[in-house]
Amino acid sequence: MHRLILSFTLVLCLVGPMRAQNSRPQADPQFQQQFHAGREALATGKNKEALEAFKKANKLKNNSCADCYINMAVVYLRIAEVENAVTNCDKALGVSGDDQTKATAHSMKGTALLSLSNIGDQNLRDAEAEYRAATELDKSEPIFHLNLATALLRQSKDEEARDELNQCLMLHPAKPIADRVNQLLTDPRLGRENVAPDFRLTTLQGQDISLSQLRGNIVVLDFWATWCPPCRASVSELKDLTRKYANTKVVLISISGDKDEKAWRDFVAKKKMDWPQYLDTNDSVMSSFAVRAFPTYMVIDGDGFIKQRITGMNPQETVVHRLKATLQAMPQLEGMASK
Repeated sequence: MHRLILSFTLVLCLVGPMRAQNSRPQADPQFQQQFHAGREALATGKNKEALEAFKKANKLKNNSCADCYINMAVVYLRIAEVENAVTNCDKALGVSGDDQTKATAHSMKGTALLSLSNIGDQNLRDAEAEYRAATELDKSEPIFHLNLATALLRQSKDEEARDELNQCLMLHPAKPIADRVNQLLTDPRLGRENVAPDFRLTTLQGQDISLSQLRGNIVVLDFWATWCPPCRASVSELKDLTRKYANTKVVLISISGDKDEKAWRDFVAKKKMDWPQYLDTNDSVMSSFAVRAFPTYMVIDGDGFIKQRITGMNPQETVVHRLKATLQAMPQLEGMASK
């Protein structure tokens, strides 16, 4: 899931137009109630409630509600159950009766497949095919052209991607989409590399930090919790990291998923963890980086691209050693990683 973070921060925008069911006449008020409950839960981030409501609404339509399947796919993408998202898109395609709904289902499926893809693999080619199907069914929807351009850029098909991006702009998209298109036209790398989402936080030490503020620096994010044994075991290695790259452009930030603030504060003080520490009380930073396990480490280069993601501990190899090759490749640290 982590390979396409942008798609999940904008998932409701990028999959295509999500029409409310009240845009069509429906005779069943129970269905309407459940469907709207699902939409409200989806809008407020209540994924479990949204999924239950859409399932109930779909059942009231004898499991033949394409929009229910599409909305369930959105939920499954949010909770990183990508295979279920793909399955629900296929079910939507099986029961949808109009081209616009089919186009939205194809676009959603493309986004799900793109999240599973690596450069050059079959999922990426399949995602391109789904996005092409969406644009063929509905050429007037700007999002579909942006999605197709994204898949093309991931395959370094820059000329084709530029055509789709320009087509998107010709359709006068909303500002967030237009802004994204202009970014991709200016720097096609944004469509190929894993862009780190910006964040703002106030550390335990009272320092205000944002990723945009740290541009030009290499940022190492340490996602952890005091109740996680491998996380506790890694503290000495992280101290070594801060010493190894002292007085360089490497910034280590530890982001805790603890729910007990006192336990977190006490542990940080006891272990003398004097680098920036942040308690992610509402899981906002972890969610934006799709962190689902501890410990997780990320290396973000000076341009804001995620260059490495490590999950879990390896008893045969220290955290510092696992980061070494990535750090060595960064111009700002040339000649330092081997010291």
